[in-house]
This record gives sequence, structure tokens and C-alpha cells, in this order.
Amino acid sequence: MRVCPKCRLRYTDETAYCLVDGAELERVKDPRIGSVLAGRYTISEVLGRGGMATVYKAHHTMGNRVLAIKILHDRFAEDQATRERFHREAERAKTLAHPNIVEVFDFGVTEEQIPFLVMELLDGHPLDQVLKRRRQMRPAEVIALGLQIARGLSRAHDFGIVHRDVKPENIFLCRSDDDVPVIKLVDFGIALAPEDKRLTATGQMLGSPRYMAPERFRDRSIVIPASDLYALGIVLFEMVTGRLPFESESMAGYLVHHMETIPPRLRSVLPSCPPALDDLVAELVAKEPGHRPVDAHAVVAALSNMASESARRVRHVSALATSVRESGVALRLDAWSQRVKTYGEMFDCSWPDGNPPKHLGAKLAELNGAVARLKTLHKQASELERELGLLDKRLKQDLEQVGKAIQALAEDLSKSKVLHRTLSPSASEVGKHADTYRRALAQVIDADMRNPDSPASETLALLRQAVGAYQKWLEAEAQSGGAADLAFQIDALKKRQQTLQDEATAFRTRAQAQLANNGKERATLEDRLVELSQDLSAALGGRPELAELFARLRTGAA
Repeated sequence: MRVCPKCRLRYTDETAYCLVDGAELERVKDPRIGSVLAGRYTISEVLGRGGMATVYKAHHTMGNRVLAIKILHDRFAEDQATRERFHREAERAKTLAHPNIVEVFDFGVTEEQIPFLVMELLDGHPLDQVLKRRRQMRPAEVIALGLQIARGLSRAHDFGIVHRDVKPENIFLCRSDDDVPVIKLVDFGIALAPEDKRLTATGQMLGSPRYMAPERFRDRSIVIPASDLYALGIVLFEMVTGRLPFESESMAGYLVHHMETIPPRLRSVLPSCPPALDDLVAELVAKEPGHRPVDAHAVVAALSNMASESARRVRHVSALATSVRESGVALRLDAWSQRVKTYGEMFDCSWPDGNPPKHLGAKLAELNGAVARLKTLHKQASELERELGLLDKRLKQDLEQVGKAIQALAEDLSKSKVLHRTLSPSASEVGKHADTYRRALAQVIDADMRNPDSPASETLALLRQAVGAYQKWLEAEAQSGGAADLAFQIDALKKRQQTLQDEATAFRTRAQAQLANNGKERATLEDRLVELSQDLSAALGGRPELAELFARLRTGAA
């Protein structure tokens, strides 16, 4: 199979040049290259192949965006658990709407019922490649990048999603419009919400052992945000020092290290490391989840205190690298229109009396009709894309607003958790304050009953002890109640977010089905246009008076 490098139209191996623009065709091995997915995305090249999926570069057929499309490998098409995980990655990443999480635009299945998802095309490099090249980073740079990673994790955790595979390979470094590094968290394919049913085979290990928290080794069913924070601590350690805190030749060795070995302090490896960063990483890699920061927002707060004013600014990935001047479909449509016009000129030149052979006249008429129908379909698809674009734009804005509101509440909840941990290390502390108050009050009553007519300093001390315990009891209850109220508000906003998505889903599903059918008809028409054009060129090619017109066809100037 051959594909035009300009307009991406596909041809058989026998054809050497594109009929639309005259470009020399390229031979491709992957049958998906040049194909149109869901009537919307023209696949242009392979970006990478992984264990579960292939990632392609693609162009939006009706827009000016370059995209990345992840398509599950054929061998997983019948694996229901894998399909569900793949579908969940798309749904959740689309929900999160955060500048430090890869954006998902669309998802569905191919004609062969193989799942795919459409993402923003990231122009940059994964962190593992950056570390291989640079080995280690300056602490100020680690703080700036770590802050963005923590922000992305905080958004995921706010929505009940645990990544479970935080590692340099899943952290992408891009650039902003002002050429500042921007982090993108990718590959939420194994992410789980704590309430999800298990979608993995019994005993299957998901995640990288080099960055896996101790509780993940003890019980693989444990899905908690603190595990992501542990992995972040290991990543930050590696970024600062250029090596992992533990080294092993096997998973068993990493298991032992993560569960039993105390990691070295950053300053023992790099004495110039800021003490605050050293302390934070040590807290992140604590063996017990309860000894780590209360949540990702607490990590964001800690890193923000260390970061420069510029590093604290929220930046977005530059969109310049993912835009194209005009879609291939629009260019091809113009070229087909010009080609029909040129064939008409050939007919006028060859048969001035207007009586060409019937079979050739019928082909030219069919060519005209096919181009007219193609224009109609293109107009219909453009209108559907416009409506979908407006819907997605409104939904994205709404989700971002809801996400920011949830973030603000979650930050307050995080502060409450930190305060509660400081003032009241455990839930039993509330009961201790109550018990202390009741014991002291009972002692006051007993002392007063024994000597009701004379005041005593001992009784006053007991009374003060009771008042102090009662005050602490009130404070602990207030903290607990405030946290519950914040959690209630966050849950209400999550329900609002789900409602927004549900309202958009019905229209999107109908529009996507119409676009898919539209795309199939357009593809069929273009295949027929190629056949008709080749037939007409073969029939008219021997006429010397048409040489100049054929030259126009070959150069794409028709």
C-alpha cells in the first residue's frame, strides 16, 4: 500500500504519484497509515509501540490540529478487562481537565471493534530520557518540576483516581509558549479509583517495582493516594541525585528494599540539597502511609514554599507545535474540484461537438456527481464538528471551573488534615480529651461533695484541668466537623461534574455516529474518484493536444 505524504490519500502499490497533488507516494507497512478513524482522524505515522497499544500521529480531518491516537493491539481486542481499563483511562483523563495531565479529546472503537483514544500530541521528552541524558538536575529545577507533578496528582486524587504507576517514563517534559518546562502526567491506563472492582487478573502486579510503595507489595488490592506520593518521593530522589535510593537485580530485591530498607537522606548524597527538600522527600518515602504528607495538596504547599515566583506560575503546553495550516480533506476537496474542471476542458478539446463516447461521458458525469456529493458530506461533517467543538469547549470550561472549585476546597481540607494531625495525631485523641474532661469533672464533684463549704486549691486545679480538656475536646470536634463539611461540598461538586458530562454524552454519541458514517461514505467516494480518474486518464492519455492539461494534473495544479 502507498500513501500520499501531502494529502494522506491511500493508493494501491501500482500507483506511483498522487492524483490529487502529484506528490510521489510513499510505501507503508502499517495498514492503518493513511486511514481515517471514526470519520474524523487521518492517521499519518507511528509514534511508538508499547506492550498494550500503538500510538499514532494523526490529523483532524476537519480541523487544524495534530493529535496522538492510542490504539489497543489486536490481541487485546477480546480481553474484556483490558478493554475496560483502556476505556476507563479515556473517561477519567477527559474528566480531569488539568494543565499537568495529558488531555484526552475523544475515544471509541475502530471498525474492527478495537478501542482507541485520541489525545493531545506532546512535543517533548519523557523524564527518563532527560535523566539518561543529564543524569541529575539542579534542586531548584527539581522543585519546579516536582511542584507540577504534585499538582497533577492532586487533581487526580481529588477525583478519586490513583495513578499507580508514577515513574519517569510516565512524566513528560514539554515547553510553554515562553519556553518554560511544563510537566504532563501520562498513561492513566492502570489508574484505579479505590471503589473500582478489580479489573486485573488475580495476583497480577501493575506498576514499576522500582517506584512501588511498600503497601503495594504487601497487598496488591490496596489503592490509596499515599502510594502515588511514595512513588513521587522516589522520582524526586532520582532527579536530585541521578540514581534510585535502592538498587536491585530483581523484583524480590526491590520488594525487600521498599519494605525494610530506610532510604538515604538527600543531603547525605548531595550536601548542597536544600534542607526543606530533603525533609519533604524523606517524608514522602516513609514506610507507613500515615507518616507521609496528608495528601498531594500538602506536597504542593511544601514545594510552593520552596519554589521561585516564576516556578509557582501555572503554565500550559504550547499549542503551536500541534497546529497545521489546513486539513488534508479540505485540500483534497479543492484538488478534486479542479481535477473535474480539467477533465471537462479535456472533453471540450477532444470533442468540440459535445458528443464524447457514452461510456466516457458517463464516467465524467459520475465524477462530477461524486465530487458534488463529497462537498455536501464535507459541509455536513464540518457543521457537526463545529457543534461538537462548541460542546467540548463549553464542557471543558465547566469542568475546569468545577475542578478549580474542588481544588480550593481540597486545599482547605488538606490544611485541616495537617492541623488535625498536628493537634490530634489520631482519631482516639478526641475520645481522650472527652475522657480527661469527665475524669477531672468527676474529681471536682467528688471534692466538692466531701468539702462543700470550704474552697480548696486542689479543687480549683481539677476544675481548670476539666475546662482545658473540654476546650481541646471542642477544638477537635470542630476540626472533625469542618473536614466533614468540606468533604460534603467536594462530593457535591463531583456530582455536578458527572451531571455535566452525562448531559454532553447523548449529543456527542449521536454526532460521533453520524461523523463515522459520513467518513465511511467520504472514503468510499474518494476510492471511486481515484478509479474514475485513472480510467479517464487512461482513455485520454494518448491525445497530444491534451499534453498541457495532463501536465497540470501531474503537478497538482489542475
